[in-house]
Amino acid sequence: MLWFLRSLFSPTVKPMNIIWLRKKVLLQNLEYLQSIQPQAAIFPVLKSNAYGHGLKQVVKILAKSDVPYIAVDSYPEYVVVKKYCTLPILILWETLLENYKKFDHKKTTFCVYNAWTIRHLWRLGKATKIHLFFNTGMNREGIQEDELPGFLKELQSHPNLIVEWVLSHFFDADNISDTTLTTQMQTFKRMYYKVLDAWFTPNRRHIGNSAGMFKIKDDFFNAYRPWLALYGYNPLDIQDPLYKHGNNLLPALSIVSRVISLQTIRPWEWVSYHHEYKPSDREIVATLPFGYAEWLSRNTSGKIYIKHRKAFFSQVGAICMNLSTYIVDASVHIGDEVEIVSDNPRTKNSLVNLAEQSGTIVYETLVKLDRGIRREIV
Repeated sequence: MLWFLRSLFSPTVKPMNIIWLRKKVLLQNLEYLQSIQPQAAIFPVLKSNAYGHGLKQVVKILAKSDVPYIAVDSYPEYVVVKKYCTLPILILWETLLENYKKFDHKKTTFCVYNAWTIRHLWRLGKATKIHLFFNTGMNREGIQEDELPGFLKELQSHPNLIVEWVLSHFFDADNISDTTLTTQMQTFKRMYYKVLDAWFTPNRRHIGNSAGMFKIKDDFFNAYRPWLALYGYNPLDIQDPLYKHGNNLLPALSIVSRVISLQTIRPWEWVSYHHEYKPSDREIVATLPFGYAEWLSRNTSGKIYIKHRKAFFSQVGAICMNLSTYIVDASVHIGDEVEIVSDNPRTKNSLVNLAEQSGTIVYETLVKLDRGIRREIV
């Protein structure tokens, strides 16, 4: 009876656009990443709405996994993770000092970058686990090597703060050359041994991102934070000798939409804003309710494809705020489902190809996916 009443007062409306998230594929990616670093702990990174895949949906998928941490950026992300799973949470970046009291310190661990945060966490008087963030060359954030002794001395006077693990972040892990990785790892090790000299005992050391998971062959680093690779995208340069290993990953995401209009146009007519496309023959134009507000960059106008059944059709004219147009054939009808992004990384409408045509990287393409598009786990 309850479900019937809910259906009456909160009917499920089927959306025109859907992001499909494949649970089995995501878990297979996680399993594969674990296999290439079997001695290490894996912390899936779910920041930025789980790289556009949907934070709630990915948390639900990972809820029963045995990962030591789910890693996110902020308090709002923390709230979602805490609601949908019981796994410990690692907060990667800092927040306003007054926000730290709002976290459940028994469930949460904080990455710390500066003395101001340390002093504030100490004043809260709660037992708090922290990961010390070393600046090993990125120079965006973190504890400088020459500042570390003073930082550790202050920590020694704050017994409620537990230095659980230490971390840093690669700035060039996807480079074919490993020179910068080696330099950063050497800096990390020097800083780590200074932490040991100060009588702290962090037993996990994590610097590796997705690309780092494939490149590091040093058991000293015994934890990793996969980002892009978790979601199925090869993080390495195609010229990299290790690139083939990244091809074992599979994208977990695909995007579909619906045809909402069909227009027959003649050779002297035009399509979309500013008359950017003029046909050379009589053609059929299909319109989808998916434009740059949903995430389809205007830079891709005239460069991308959709798939209907087994056929690919090219986009034409300027991509609009909530609409885009495509040349199709008579097999396409109003209401038909079409695939905007495939989970096949080697097809015309792959997300990798879309990123290239947008003049950007897969990371940016993913995180700009409109949060309002419904995500469904399959």
